[in-house]
Amino acid sequence: MVFNCSVVPNGPEPGLSIFQRVAYTLVFILGLILNTSALWCFTRTRQWTDIHIYMLNLLLADLLLTLFLPFRIFETYCPMSPTQFCTFLICVHYTNMYASVFTITAISIHRYIAVKFPMQNKTSGMSKGRRRKITSGTCAFIWLLVITLCITFRKNMYPEKLKTCYERKGDIRMRLEFLLVLEILGYLVPIVTITTCSIQAIWTVLKSIKDIQQHTEEETIDKRKSIMAIITANMIVFIVCFTPIHAGYLLRYIYDDNCRFVHIFYDVSEWLATTNCCLDSIGYYFLLKKVFRDKK
Repeated sequence: MVFNCSVVPNGPEPGLSIFQRVAYTLVFILGLILNTSALWCFTRTRQWTDIHIYMLNLLLADLLLTLFLPFRIFETYCPMSPTQFCTFLICVHYTNMYASVFTITAISIHRYIAVKFPMQNKTSGMSKGRRRKITSGTCAFIWLLVITLCITFRKNMYPEKLKTCYERKGDIRMRLEFLLVLEILGYLVPIVTITTCSIQAIWTVLKSIKDIQQHTEEETIDKRKSIMAIITANMIVFIVCFTPIHAGYLLRYIYDDNCRFVHIFYDVSEWLATTNCCLDSIGYYFLLKKVFRDKK
């Protein structure tokens, strides 16, 4: 592996290189602090529910993505010549990112069912142990799916198609079938599911607040408003983090990546997608806050 190190950016876009150095470093530091803190809090959780398992799965995907960010930061200082190790790094990045996407989708469905059908959920006759097994199986399936997809389409990440370790050659487009999988399975299906489930859940909570507002304690109403705020925040975070990168995939396929706007847009949107490993901590905070409050 050959390195071309330089503290002062000397590429065609020095401003973009400086942005990536600062931005990825901030995400790495913040992500490491937030995710390791959340992991420590999870180890102190005694009573595990299905939502705890989903959140832990999301945390592991975010933490793994964070732990591999130093290679991305190193690339901004010392562009590496493409090797099989670069293929591995890109595959790890895709795997962890889409493990997060599918886990967030599963959490949205779970929240929708819990909010929309609370009584049916309680009287279904399914034991907590069985629910935890189903949730664990869902998480295992998510990892199996993303790893299988990465192995299936690994040729799109081979060294001969890369300019540097993390940058694709501008004149070589992504395979159409790989693009369709990323756009449809990796984005359109999740965002439609998350948006639909979130809006339905928010509407249900809002309606329940209106129904009980006259004869219910303020604390109960505040809890329901908090649930509504969490669902809204998670939906917005998903849209903001993952919409630009999938628009970037499409732009790079339609237009030559040597186009300055496409190149900058894709690199910035790629960074924005990684910020999800920090922003997911919103969900951890509210979940673990409830756990520690209940211990008092």
